[in-house]
Amino acid sequence: MVIIRPMISRAESHLISIIIPNRNGVSCLEGCLRSLHRQAYRHTELLIVDNASDDESLEVIRRIAPQAVVLQQARNLGFAGAVNAGLRVARGDWIAVLNNDTEVAPDWLSECMAAAERHPDAGFLACHILDFRRRNRVYSAGDCFLRAGIGYRRGQDLADNEDYQQDEEVFSACGCAALYRRDIFEQAGGYEERFFAYLEDIDLGLRLQASGCRGYYVSRARVYHVGGMTSGGEFSPLGVRLRTRNALLLPIKSLPWPLLLRCAPMILASQLVWLARVLGHARFWSYLLGVGGAILLAPAMLSERARLRPLWHKHSDRLWQAILESEALARKDFSGEAGQSVSTFLKWYFRVL
Repeated sequence: MVIIRPMISRAESHLISIIIPNRNGVSCLEGCLRSLHRQAYRHTELLIVDNASDDESLEVIRRIAPQAVVLQQARNLGFAGAVNAGLRVARGDWIAVLNNDTEVAPDWLSECMAAAERHPDAGFLACHILDFRRRNRVYSAGDCFLRAGIGYRRGQDLADNEDYQQDEEVFSACGCAALYRRDIFEQAGGYEERFFAYLEDIDLGLRLQASGCRGYYVSRARVYHVGGMTSGGEFSPLGVRLRTRNALLLPIKSLPWPLLLRCAPMILASQLVWLARVLGHARFWSYLLGVGGAILLAPAMLSERARLRPLWHKHSDRLWQAILESEALARKDFSGEAGQSVSTFLKWYFRVL
């Protein structure tokens, strides 16, 4: 394969490597690439990791972004594996992870780098992600982690109001559009490839918080997300299987035993609610496949704990405090009028806790 590197302006101080995983994304890839072409920040390289697509994705890339580095994979590595494949060849000191079904504002990267200057302690940056079709609705204003063992996209499905117009320290960044300092991303081991897709960003957030890393939501870094283009959506057979499996594996892998025991009642409650929702969508077989997958991967996840144990000992109280602060931030979405249109389970959850 001939690799053509992009022309890079030296006007900006940081090289940003933009990594886009792609799997049969011909219906959305053109819009994403054209929006990147309009970026004011030019000191970038574009890496597209193609997960064995059998559509016209490569033709679209050659036509719209001939300067891109295309990493063709022989099989589908999933979102997590594709990002890690891009990370291994990226040259930037910041890594921007971007879904192929997004479009970014022209000042997206400029605003991110301005935020990095404002927050020199930032190890990662979460973007202001809005619904592609309803651009006055939030998709994610930074991700939270709850004691129920689940991630929560702050602001999800709520009106894009003043609550989301200022920078905030957040627990993790939604993998749909996120920036990581390259050295920190590598030290953390990248995304958990065995997760394939779903919750790999929250798992990374747990590891980063355990290491003492800080991250910030950048309110002016706007990204518009379609959603469900590759997996088929939350309650597709693939979506249910992966969400079920990874939600069971996440606490086993990335929560210390004392925290896991503290959280166990809330985790059990959230899993029962998830099962009820799955049954309501007639996806019980996909759910069982997810449980089976979790059982098969549990020994590997338990062995991963040995690698994380030194972090937990070094920052013994950091992770628990970060979880409590994350939950307090999420709670704001469920107060007053704002909470009327979001999850019934989480409305109950925040009343009880």
